Amino acid sequence: MSRPENPSALHILCFVYLTFSHVTDGELAREELDTISRVLQGWVPDAPAGAIQRVLHESAAWLNSIADDDARLAQAEQYAHLMRKEMSDKQRQAVLVNLIELARADGKITAKEEAFITRLTAILDAT
Repeated sequence: MSRPENPSALHILCFVYLTFSHVTDGELAREELDTISRVLQGWVPDAPAGAIQRVLHESAAWLNSIADDDARLAQAEQYAHLMRKEMSDKQRQAVLVNLIELARADGKITAKEEAFITRLTAILDAT
């Protein structure tokens, strides 16, 4: 599976969160997946858990369809620019808080995670 046809805002958020979790430390720990599910649920509290899991699965397949980490990061940055245009300040701040939660999820914060958060903060201008 590649990019979902007409990806939802939730797909795009999930793609960014998965990119962050996978690319910055080279693995995707169970704790990170659980945290991604939880933060996605926070964006759409009334969504059934199965719908959140479907978005997670589709977004993971989308991420895996991209050839390399540089291309994944470039795509995530493109979506950050879209978020800058389409989201409120409060929503953009929530994205950054979610990234910090993800960085902490596996018990270790890497320099690459810090760099990713710094880069997205600059793009989102949500300081």
